[in-house]
Amino acid sequence: MENGNRIGTLSITPTVARQTPNNEFGEVMARTARTVVNTAGGVVAALVPGAPAVSAAVASVGSVVSTSASSVRSAAALPGTGSVGGATGQGEQWDLLAAQKEMQAEGAKMNLAYMELQNQMQAESRAHNAVSNIMKVRHDSAKAAINNIR
Repeated sequence: MENGNRIGTLSITPTVARQTPNNEFGEVMARTARTVVNTAGGVVAALVPGAPAVSAAVASVGSVVSTSASSVRSAAALPGTGSVGGATGQGEQWDLLAAQKEMQAEGAKMNLAYMELQNQMQAESRAHNAVSNIMKVRHDSAKAAINNIR
């Protein structure tokens, strides 16, 4: 605190241009879609009995998602185009629709199996609680009888 100045020596760093990643909507959406498809494919492949067929379907969906994402970017770049990538209702779009329906059917089967498992676990929990309560009552009764004898 010489000279009454509280601030010591200042160091000044020159300003540089900010370097941020490309966060345009199309790029972020394509990255997110690829991540979701890859993650869902791994989870579904681990849980479904017909894992090879499902993983093949998921792999084809992943490639369709990446191509459709690029077509969305190109359609967004061209103002006035009303269709997404010029889809005519045939080809890859129908393949994507069929794969989506197949995945929905597998998802419905998995949901039913999960619900059945939950019901079994709840029944087992109820049986365990009933046995536990009966054993507690028997123990308390025996303890009370022993205390009354003394």
